[in-house]
Amino acid sequence: MAKRRSRAERAAREAAKKNPKAFFTVVVIVLVLAIVAAACWYFLVYRKQDHTAPGGDGTQVVGGEVTEISSADLSIHFLELGVANAGDCTLIKVGNTEVLIDAGAKKNTAPTQVMRDYVAQYCQDGILEYVIATHAHEDHIAGLVGQESGDTRTGFLYQYKIGTIIQFSQHNTNSGIYNDYVAAVEYCRSRGTNVYDALECTSETNGAQSTYYLDEAQTISMNILYQEYYAKKAGSGENNHSVCMLLTQTVNETTSYHYLFTGDLEKSGEESLAENNDLPHCVLFKGGHHGSSTSSNEVLLDEITPENIAICTCAGTYEYADKPTAEEPDNYLNTFPTQEAIDRMSQYTQNIYITTLGVLADDYSTEGFVSMNGDIVFYYGKGEDETEKSLKLWCSNNATILKDTEWFRENRTWNGV
Repeated sequence: MAKRRSRAERAAREAAKKNPKAFFTVVVIVLVLAIVAAACWYFLVYRKQDHTAPGGDGTQVVGGEVTEISSADLSIHFLELGVANAGDCTLIKVGNTEVLIDAGAKKNTAPTQVMRDYVAQYCQDGILEYVIATHAHEDHIAGLVGQESGDTRTGFLYQYKIGTIIQFSQHNTNSGIYNDYVAAVEYCRSRGTNVYDALECTSETNGAQSTYYLDEAQTISMNILYQEYYAKKAGSGENNHSVCMLLTQTVNETTSYHYLFTGDLEKSGEESLAENNDLPHCVLFKGGHHGSSTSSNEVLLDEITPENIAICTCAGTYEYADKPTAEEPDNYLNTFPTQEAIDRMSQYTQNIYITTLGVLADDYSTEGFVSMNGDIVFYYGKGEDETEKSLKLWCSNNATILKDTEWFRENRTWNGV
């Protein structure tokens, strides 16, 4: 049976038949008014709403202008890469000093220009004082190299002046992207860059240091932490050879904030890290290995008891997980961030943030991506109307914690605090 039209629909059809030109004009006017109304709502309402977490007062970066974030004492940026792949790129800014930790994603999809455009908003002198390459996987180093462009390449190691590179001590790969990375490091070395590995830093040999101060007052320090895999020959994997760094900010005589970065370190590496260091409580932890079940284990989390966790990943894709089958319908729980990793992290905090969400087809293949939290920025500063500085959060999309997202409600279970 054909669907019966409403009275309004029938009237509209009759009007269109009698005077099609006038009817078309009315439709155009209605569409224009709708567009104007939407624009007014966006600029007058949405843009003025607080899209930060409770207590946050983040200011958006609009048109490339540097805002409240860039004037903060310290800002830590977890970049959304702009591709439907897992990968890392973290920028730390202290005054005119910038630290870049990794730059993914995979070689053929590395969004080098996206990352460089973002970093350029905050690093305007063309100098990255420090670059940390945590380990030799392409989703961490491909953007450091970039693609060929004439007689140079588009990666950070070619497009910026680099002060010091701190890199992994061991590797077990001879991939094309690794060899390209080695060539890029040598190019930097020829331009005067200091190049040290993590073991040299922790042993303070060959001119390397275990602690680097990022400000003149020496209130913010970057500390390379020892773990035994720095000295072990790489076996079948690279992850446990990740460079681990603790950022410490002395706020006053009685208060210090700590921020921990562990690359793709897995359980045995985390055990070594906890055993060899007196790890403090951390206000921020960069969730290990993109939310993999192999990382962010209790042995580490018990030591640092994190208040906030940021995970750089494209959630829900089967890039590193088997697709569901009739025999194994629960394989979706193994996509990043995995149920297992969330179960562990959720025992310490609800404040878990994710950069990106994958968009899947019916056959579970990846069709694209959308922002979850988007770019995630933690910064220590104050607004124009504030008298006290505090640690704040700004996200380019929204600051909804993971457990409150629609994706989580449909794909995960909260078993934590």
